[in-house]
Amino acid sequence: MSKLVYLVQDLLFVSKIRETARQLGIEAESCKDPQALAAAASSAQVIILDLRRPDALATLDLLPRQTGVKIIGFIDHEKVEIMEAAREKGCLAYAKGKFSTELPHLLADL
Repeated sequence: MSKLVYLVQDLLFVSKIRETARQLGIEAESCKDPQALAAAASSAQVIILDLRRPDALATLDLLPRQTGVKIIGFIDHEKVEIMEAAREKGCLAYAKGKFSTELPHLLADL
């Protein structure tokens, strides 16, 4: 079974992630802080990070860079600088709306 781990505090997005994962037969694990996310990431195929967190860019630096592991982030569409910085760190960064609509497609190939 494929696995995703996430560090997201917004309950709307937590619900969306969990439900989409359930529908696709993917195990989803919530993490409480950046260190827990980094530890859980070693056994995951997808990592999802709320880029609205003040520590989001630093959290990306903690994550292992493994071939075949997707790191996906989302943020408000007007936060272009953070989105670009996240992309430079290997994160597939999306505006919240696009993330929400694309999530099933992003997870479908696991």
